[in-house]
Amino acid sequence: MYPSEKDREYFFRLLNKYNEGIAAPEERAFVEQYLHMLNYRSPDILADFEQEKDDIEKDIHNRLLAGIQQAAPPSGLPVAMHRVPLHRRRAWWAAASLLLLIAAGSFLIFRSSPSRQDAPAVFADINAGKEGAILTLSDGSQVVLDSLGNGLVALQSGSRVKLVDRQLQYEPHAAPAAPVIAYNTMTIPRGRQYRLLLPDGTRVWLNAASSITYPTAFSGPERRVRITGEAYFEVAHNKRKPFKVAINDHTFIEVLGTHFNINAYSDENGINTTLLEGSVKVIANSSTQMLAPGQQARIDGRTAAISLIPDANTGEAIAWKDGRFAFADADLPAVMRKLSRWYDIEVEYRGNIPQDKFSGEIDRSLSLSQVLKGLASTRINYTIEGRKLIILP
Repeated sequence: MYPSEKDREYFFRLLNKYNEGIAAPEERAFVEQYLHMLNYRSPDILADFEQEKDDIEKDIHNRLLAGIQQAAPPSGLPVAMHRVPLHRRRAWWAAASLLLLIAAGSFLIFRSSPSRQDAPAVFADINAGKEGAILTLSDGSQVVLDSLGNGLVALQSGSRVKLVDRQLQYEPHAAPAAPVIAYNTMTIPRGRQYRLLLPDGTRVWLNAASSITYPTAFSGPERRVRITGEAYFEVAHNKRKPFKVAINDHTFIEVLGTHFNINAYSDENGINTTLLEGSVKVIANSSTQMLAPGQQARIDGRTAAISLIPDANTGEAIAWKDGRFAFADADLPAVMRKLSRWYDIEVEYRGNIPQDKFSGEIDRSLSLSQVLKGLASTRINYTIEGRKLIILP
């Protein structure tokens, strides 16, 4: 994957300024960091840059794709996360985009201030989250799904509840003479995630600290479920029975058949609905907003006003479902909220909260200490006490 011509020209302008000795200190540090990463130890290689830039570009491309791990920290860690100061992050985004495109998914974040050189102290590690959930049946009894193998879990009105390859499934079975509407709730604790196949064939992915309540069989004119936290839906198409997701008593998402993500954590500033396929109607009090693929509706947590993001970052919205953290100009508290849910930790701030913005992606299977090593390179100071992460001044 090669970057756009515009991004290549921008990067080569930086290299030319570096070669001519007129680059600003932060530009010089940026270029030297990546020349060092590519094992270009001397600026002499740029003497004939105009004649060799095609070869250099190919070498950058090949080394990043084939040899990126040589530049990464030990134990398979990605390149460290870097912060981008508020007043420079837009100017550097083009350069960041260049190498993000070349790396074809590698975790690379660029910044203009020097990395922290001193290593953080070593603490007891905290493992990444895993698959697990608690199923509450219609009679109030609970089943912990974490350690169950494939097979029948329960019989509920209208459905046979089975576990198949770490996914809970509802399959129709002989219905009672008088249909009884029974509801189940799947609760995902902090540090867990799980998948669910609803009776109509709709697939649901549930993130940590989330829940979904649903009927064991869909009867009547509509299919309605209720969620908290974050969930990704692939709704089975049924024109005669619209699918509705209730988030609270005043907020609903209405669809026929589509793929979308809802982030409705109570500790966030509002509710975000991001559409990938199909169409949805977002309803908040008396306001409505139709979404097309690639758009996001944001419902303000205080006023319930709906705002439309016409060109949403869909990759960031569903990264969790695909096993990644993704950040795009996220502040430190936003980063920490995601980490706290997945690693089941408490976060405490001592002193002023750093105002930096973070961008990039990282694998959710890494341990907390591996993620924090990336954050430490941004000069974020921290200590760990049990399951409490303390951000220091």
